[in-house]
Amino acid sequence: MGFKLTGRRVFGSRTALLHRMILLTLAASILPTLLVGISSYHLSTSTLQNEINRAHVQLLENTSANIDRDLQNIQDSTLQMLFHPLFANEALQRGLKENEFEFNLQVSQFFSTFQYNHKLIMDISMYIKDNYLLSSSYGLFKTAPVYDRNRLNDAMVSPKELQWSNTVFHIRENDEAKGVTFICKLPLQAPNPIGLMLVRIDQKLFQDSLQRSTVYPGQMTVIVDQEGEAVAASSAFTLPSDLLETIRQKNRSEHKLNYHWSNRDYLVTTLTSPYTGWQYIDLIPIQQLNAKSAGIGVITAMVLIVVLLFALVLTFLGTQWIYRPVANLMNYLKREASFGNETGEDEIDYMKQSWLALKHQTKQLQHQLSAQLPIIREAFVMQMLQGHYLHYSRQELEHLFVRYGLPYQTRFAVFLMTYDRSGPEEGKFFDQDRDLVVFAMKNIVTDMVHSDDRDFLGMAVNCLNDQVAVLLWHDAQAGNKADDETMELWEASVKAFVEELRNLLSDYLRLPVTAGLGAAASEIGDLPQAYRQAVAALTSRLVVGGEQVIAPDNDFLRSNGSFRYPIELERHYEESLKQGDLQESERMLHEFSKYVIGATQVAKIIQMSYTQLLGTTIRTMYLLGIEPDSLFKGEEPYEYLRRFQNMDDLNRWFVQSLITPIVGFVSNKTLVEHEQIIDKVTAYIHDHYQEDISQDQCARNFGISRTHLSKLFKKFKQIAFSDYLTQVRMEKAKELLLASDIPVADISEKVGYLHTQNFIRVFKKLEGITPGQFREGRG
Repeated sequence: MGFKLTGRRVFGSRTALLHRMILLTLAASILPTLLVGISSYHLSTSTLQNEINRAHVQLLENTSANIDRDLQNIQDSTLQMLFHPLFANEALQRGLKENEFEFNLQVSQFFSTFQYNHKLIMDISMYIKDNYLLSSSYGLFKTAPVYDRNRLNDAMVSPKELQWSNTVFHIRENDEAKGVTFICKLPLQAPNPIGLMLVRIDQKLFQDSLQRSTVYPGQMTVIVDQEGEAVAASSAFTLPSDLLETIRQKNRSEHKLNYHWSNRDYLVTTLTSPYTGWQYIDLIPIQQLNAKSAGIGVITAMVLIVVLLFALVLTFLGTQWIYRPVANLMNYLKREASFGNETGEDEIDYMKQSWLALKHQTKQLQHQLSAQLPIIREAFVMQMLQGHYLHYSRQELEHLFVRYGLPYQTRFAVFLMTYDRSGPEEGKFFDQDRDLVVFAMKNIVTDMVHSDDRDFLGMAVNCLNDQVAVLLWHDAQAGNKADDETMELWEASVKAFVEELRNLLSDYLRLPVTAGLGAAASEIGDLPQAYRQAVAALTSRLVVGGEQVIAPDNDFLRSNGSFRYPIELERHYEESLKQGDLQESERMLHEFSKYVIGATQVAKIIQMSYTQLLGTTIRTMYLLGIEPDSLFKGEEPYEYLRRFQNMDDLNRWFVQSLITPIVGFVSNKTLVEHEQIIDKVTAYIHDHYQEDISQDQCARNFGISRTHLSKLFKKFKQIAFSDYLTQVRMEKAKELLLASDIPVADISEKVGYLHTQNFIRVFKKLEGITPGQFREGRG
């Protein structure tokens, strides 16, 4: 296309020039000479502009390469930093949950070193979804709440794992920072990122580079992104809105066009960065370019004066000489126009190869789309079941169902299939084969659903949690035998099919398989509710038992609605564990047991209540810093609940295996903390005995009450606080009396007594003699 357009432009201008030359040659001998000179001048000017344009293209390429190199270095350094184990998924989760202060300090050190080594970086931040943002702009401390949290969350769901964006995420509402941001998801290559790494580059980097490429007065250079927004400019000006559209419509291979703006003509040079995709646009006033051609005009005029003396003699020869290369060019262009479609021409071969490559790529894209369509379809069904489209109208939902080839005017059913781990001697799969087991379950379900003797269709979706979700719908093409069936018959047929499918999976896998079934639905808007019912039914297998099909009409699920769980007793029980009160913890356990037995006689509900109480106990262990494996020795704690046949044994297991070890851990931890407090208080007394200190003052200094401090002193020192302070002061006084001749009044002041008589009275009470008598008896 570029060749044909160029050919028509050159062909037309040269034809007009030849006609004018012939007419002028016949009319006079002088005018053709003048025309040749003027033409030479314009040709030279055009050549100069082309050379200048190529030079500016090279300059823009250098500018783009320098900027791309800086951005690439920053991107590579950022990715290299993120490969550190500190930013791995487990390290991030552990750092945020267990020791946030130490984690923030380590990240801050990384940020400080990284920003110190890259002077172009204005700010580096780490954002954790819906939590906080650690930014170097605010002293490398956590900032919360984050002002641009919604935009940051939108960036997390972007399909791109890392990208350069012409934007700045504002940390505070009055933040006026500008620049370009490198966005990278955290952790790297994680399927479910939890945050973002944000590296902001100041626009001054780009402005300095653009200003260095400015040569002519009035020249303007700007960088725009793929959306047409300005990234940076060499000077403060607003890019015309229609210029970008004009650039897109012109031939990009020439990198230039002429543009009229603000009563001035400009030569526009463009270049697109292969790294960022940004477009560099350079506008040079043509008047400034023509100023460079002034010398050419002077030389041309002088040549014309000389040539005109010989014009009469050389008119004919000159015309033929000038016309000869033009004629050759015309013949070449005519030949190209006549035989351009013949095979063997380079241009045709190029176009043919390009067409074949485009066709091959189209086939590849179609194949990839066909291969990925089932995955996209499964993802849509999973999101639909989980309620991500509840805010859609019925028309919008129907449109989505049609797009993914799903019916929307029929009967639906939803159920979940899962398996439970078998013992070491059972089953033909191991724990590391979990993905293989789920894959086999999904394939078997798919084959069973699409068998010929079924009057319904469906699809299975891997839920990525050892479960397979199945959406069934009535197959209208299977016949009209089910058209008049009631919803109860439809539910019965589905339940029978699920039971058949569960037995088949259990026999094939040799594993206990359980199915949770939701209520049937006739509207697509009811599918999320049916899915939640299936989830609830499957979860209830912990109480009602597995290896069966659990439907919404299960007796446990019905009776569970009238039972109120004693949340108040649970909270009191949890608080007693945290306080390390063994007696109160046992009492609350018995109160809990007494309430549950009195409130319901259904064994399944009682077992479910104890299951929740066990979960609360395990959560309390985590909060106290106790590893559950230290008590359960690697066994599954919930398995214990299924072994007990009476409440006494169950309560005894709670006391012996859970409550007693937890209370012991808390008591030991409290004892150590109390010893540390007493050591700090006694050290404070020895350092400040000469001052007017009191028990209230020490209690306030160490964050405890006066009564608590008094109890701790009597427990660990077997002495009252005031008596201990007096002993320390008297020991110091005796040392001064024996080792110096300092007057007793001065010694009294040095050991914290303002009145000498009070000091003498206390000393005599403890030692039986006065300070003077004590000093006299030292020899």
